[in-house]
Amino acid sequence: MTLRFSSVWRLLLVGAFLLPSSLVPRLAAGETTRLLILHTNDHHDHLRAGPGGVGGLPYVAGFIRSVRIQHPDALLLDAGDVSEKGDLVGFRTQGMMTFEAMRRIGYDAVTPGNHDFDDLPVSQLRAFERALGQPLLCLNVRGPGDAPLFAGSRLFVKAGLHVGVIGLLTPRPTEAGGLDFAAESARLRALGAHVVIALCHESESKCAQWSRAAPDVQVFVSGHSHRVLNEPMIVPETGAIIVQAGSYARWVGWLELEVDPASQRIVSHSGRLVPMTHREVPVDAEMLAWVKEREQELAPEADDFVIENPTEVDAFAVATLGAEALRITGGAEVAFCHRHQIIRNVLPVGPLDVNDLFKADGQRGAVSVEARLTGAQIAAYADALEQIQREPPSWAGFRRWRTPEDTSGVTHTDLDPGRTYRVVMAQLEWDTRLLRLAGRRAATDPRDVLGSAARTTVRTIDVSFTDAVVAYLRAIGNAGETPAARIAALEQHRASPEARPLPDLGRPRR
Repeated sequence: MTLRFSSVWRLLLVGAFLLPSSLVPRLAAGETTRLLILHTNDHHDHLRAGPGGVGGLPYVAGFIRSVRIQHPDALLLDAGDVSEKGDLVGFRTQGMMTFEAMRRIGYDAVTPGNHDFDDLPVSQLRAFERALGQPLLCLNVRGPGDAPLFAGSRLFVKAGLHVGVIGLLTPRPTEAGGLDFAAESARLRALGAHVVIALCHESESKCAQWSRAAPDVQVFVSGHSHRVLNEPMIVPETGAIIVQAGSYARWVGWLELEVDPASQRIVSHSGRLVPMTHREVPVDAEMLAWVKEREQELAPEADDFVIENPTEVDAFAVATLGAEALRITGGAEVAFCHRHQIIRNVLPVGPLDVNDLFKADGQRGAVSVEARLTGAQIAAYADALEQIQREPPSWAGFRRWRTPEDTSGVTHTDLDPGRTYRVVMAQLEWDTRLLRLAGRRAATDPRDVLGSAARTTVRTIDVSFTDAVVAYLRAIGNAGETPAARIAALEQHRASPEARPLPDLGRPRR
């Protein structure tokens, strides 16, 4: 099934309903009501307690529970990307466990993010909803026959106020120049909503643009950009409030609104982010135990110690490490590990376990392939990454350098252009980088050396990014080295035509 976005507003009745008159608040003219909104976004399967004593859904759960003791009418919202990019146990459950954790926490409304439904069948989306215990909200994603795939909006009664919440993912302009949810906001107003909130899986800057086209929307709970907004943004033209709470279950947003029900206006507001610091935030012990139990059942290796890491290793350096690890563990002569397409996280300071290495990213590197490429094709691929994609390559197994006199940016390698090499990389890099670049070159010149790589046969090998890096880091630790020192040596060696060979660590054992 192919999902698509609606481009013309169609009235959605799913997820919005008329409230019985008995629930309509009766407030005196001029009286205001305070509404507390707690918000999160981009949890990305961070089920465990977070590294460095910050984050993790057991701490989000403990914080929410403690707040609800004092504020039972608080509205709890999430702006999407519940799954992917996170812990090994989340990956093993295909995100289901994280949706179930959010049901346990008691979210009022959740909108899907792009990682929650890209390329997934409808059956998986419905399974997410069952685990969450409620329909996901998303107004502008359509299914076959332009039918709504999700509930578009929902009305809540909180603190005596009617609160309309619209779920959105990357809204598209309508032919009239507005946005799909402008009409939905007006409809919620007509149903008596005192406050209208857009629960948007998109960046704060995009939300500001959409606010100008839908001025009835008073609050945007945003996501996708992982922005840490320590205080709300205000759209000057509309007065709309935009909030976002970082990512990876490290913050919970706190937004208090003073609302005048008679005029359906927000009179004042205050907002901040609360860091999920373990020494300051109570943990939900039951959820923590549940996560550990499920991890022991589904991913028992996640806790296994790998190496002590004295300094943080950034994503670019992790790519260097990953390429060398794949080359050695995969028994290849050359390897690539794309620093943008494959790597997602740093290696934190402290003892690293298998889960830390998986998050760096074992998910995108879960499947590796081997191909036979000539030295000319390998060199052409590295050049195309840099010159066409504007993405510096990360590689292992050959040297690549420029000389000071090369003002045109020409690179040199020690590869034999006519020799065939065994090359290993993540299947995702092969599909989304090498094949695409080869296809572009072949379309321009069928005889192009990189273009011919598109016809190369590849085979899947039994080596994942996580397997390879875990084995290599253990070998580094056994040799008395640190990850940062080894990476620095690798980067210096591969970029110099005169560098001495690196000491052999031996073939890492998985």
